[in-house]
Amino acid sequence: MEHGPDPEDVAVDLARVLARDPSLWSAAPDAGRWLGWVASDARADAHLDGIARLAADVRGEDVTDVVLSGMGGSSLFPEVLARTFGPAPGSPRLRTIDSTDPAAVLRVEREVPWSSALLVAASKSGTTVETLAHLARYRARLGDARGDDAAHRLVAVTDPGSPLEVRARAEGWRGVVPGDPDVGGRYSALSPFGLLPAALLGVDVAALVAGATALRRRAVADPADPDGPAGLAAFLAAGAAAGRDVLHLLVPPGVEPFAAWIEQLVAESTGKHGRGVIPVVTRAAADVRPDPRRMVVALGADADGLAAADVPVLTLPRPAGPDLGAEALRWMLATAVLGARLGIDPFDQPDVAAAKAATAAALRDGTGPGPADAFRAVEADLPGARYLAVLAYVDPGGTEAADLEARCRGLARGLDVPVTLGIGPRYLHSTGQLHKGGPAGGVFAVVVGDDPQDADVPGAPYGFSALKRAQAAGDLAALRAAGRTVHHVDAATLPG
Repeated sequence: MEHGPDPEDVAVDLARVLARDPSLWSAAPDAGRWLGWVASDARADAHLDGIARLAADVRGEDVTDVVLSGMGGSSLFPEVLARTFGPAPGSPRLRTIDSTDPAAVLRVEREVPWSSALLVAASKSGTTVETLAHLARYRARLGDARGDDAAHRLVAVTDPGSPLEVRARAEGWRGVVPGDPDVGGRYSALSPFGLLPAALLGVDVAALVAGATALRRRAVADPADPDGPAGLAAFLAAGAAAGRDVLHLLVPPGVEPFAAWIEQLVAESTGKHGRGVIPVVTRAAADVRPDPRRMVVALGADADGLAAADVPVLTLPRPAGPDLGAEALRWMLATAVLGARLGIDPFDQPDVAAAKAATAAALRDGTGPGPADAFRAVEADLPGARYLAVLAYVDPGGTEAADLEARCRGLARGLDVPVTLGIGPRYLHSTGQLHKGGPAGGVFAVVVGDDPQDADVPGAPYGFSALKRAQAAGDLAALRAAGRTVHHVDAATLPG
């Protein structure tokens, strides 16, 4: 790829990441305290003793369903595991919940047999507002079904000393699985936040970890190996250096969850200080417009025709089975190198707090997103835009989300700008950092679905509908404060 870095320099950078050298990120004076993920596979055995015992005990009881509540890295990789592997014979089903849409919350509530369910609250800080709201709601359902035994069906995954750990121990929960304080959420796939759900599903965790270990050892032995993380790192860095700031993640059916995990990793790691790579999950090569800003990583997908159209393409194996651990580590290592090449700190998220603070203010004041515009207000801002992000506060498993996905795909084919779809509040913990801190020139269309039925949050003065609307209002305010072009849009007016 044109104007790219010297592959030998990328190999040197990768070797420094593998050696956990924090001086690689000169813009990140605290990088050293976040590098525990580089050795997550080597630490896994120490974690797995307790995790394996807990998973075996769960399989030995009448647990048929595990509900995991988390946000960002705490839920995205567990979703990858659930969709990639499914439950092994004799293991419970796993479903994740990271939505504050009342319909999504109520659907889980109605479909889960709470008398035979286990609820896992996954939060690194132990203060995540969405996870605590889910916990309040579903803890009540466990109480209805199991009475005084409800605490025996509660597990926390959280950093040592967090408020969630303190609560879990005080209330006598079934288990507390400690996270690694030196591993950030989006780099936690091979930490207890990923290992526990894998063990509960009955995944061969040893094989998952062994694949990552083999990849890491090969990279240590030969950092320049183009088939290792260096190849991906060099491809991404060359693209960014050449002005190709749009990364299409081309995926076949079934790989979308892994692409969503990559989306968070790349967007939140690189999108700051006016720089960053914009990931776009893409299902067909025909949806990639050949222009000088695009590059493609095909995850086992057919990318025929793109290279002939002068779109740089890197093909990687489909992430599946025990290779999933290795592919996750490949992306984490490459993204860390890309951060160094961009001159940013890949481990912080300085603009995420802005939306959280604005949401808290909207909840306190009882404000919502206000009246919605027709999409034509957005269209007027699209000429010359860097990208269009449709940010939808809807039920991710409902017809509204499916309809918006189809509309966005049509928009992507008809517009000169890339189009992304983010489901709130999930995107606040992933691409939300890129939206506010990344390259300027994005146009944002916030869509808020109606809530025919609300769900209360026990112990809180608001329900899930108010929380969802406050999150939308908070992000509108945060985007405007960051100088972004943003509209609250009526979903029905999007071209379809």
